[in-house]
Amino acid sequence: MMFVRLAILLCLVRASHCFRYSSLSHRLSSNQRRQYGAIEFRSNIQSKSIQRNRHHYIQLDMSDGDDDIISGSSKFSMEEIPLNQIFSKAVVLQRCGDRTGALQEYNHFLQVAETHDVDPSLYAEVHANTAAIYAMQGKGADADSREMRVKAKEAFQEALKYRPSLGSAWVNLALLQLAEGKELGANEQDEVKKVLKDARSCCERALGLDNDDERSRSLANKLIGDIDTMLKQIK
Repeated sequence: MMFVRLAILLCLVRASHCFRYSSLSHRLSSNQRRQYGAIEFRSNIQSKSIQRNRHHYIQLDMSDGDDDIISGSSKFSMEEIPLNQIFSKAVVLQRCGDRTGALQEYNHFLQVAETHDVDPSLYAEVHANTAAIYAMQGKGADADSREMRVKAKEAFQEALKYRPSLGSAWVNLALLQLAEGKELGANEQDEVKKVLKDARSCCERALGLDNDDERSRSLANKLIGDIDTMLKQIK
């Protein structure tokens, strides 16, 4: 019998066919903001709707490695419950663009971890990665896309419930809220203001963290600037 061992190593993924994992530049030009998904707003703020170009959610990757070995709270054999193998498979599928397969493996991971009472704070990034996949699947304006964004929001909130220090999850929540606000009309300015303020609050939480996640901090600062500009122009 032994404690479950989860090897958690945050790293960047730069595969061309995959989500950008925290791959935001420190200085975002207009073109870079479009590339990395920072919110772009129309100059005509009087429409009271939030506009964006392609927005990509920051995604965290936990890969197996020799560092950051964490012991769980329940005893069982790693031969019986190979969590590292399940997670590694999910990451590979995600990197290759197989979101459906990756979701299946992440959900399998969560089911096994929850069944054996593993401390949820040890795998909060799994919720964050799951949320990022839902967010990518929720880019449209149809009902299915809206449902995916709801799932993404819930999964990011679940990640933050167990690991409030995940700056990328706070920024991603801000992006999701701004995406929701995009659908609001010109006669819903009170709702628009609330969305903007909620998104700003999420960015502030990301900036208030004592960590070295400079990429999330950079995007949070940029979003706050855009949000403040919009709030000033909304009467």
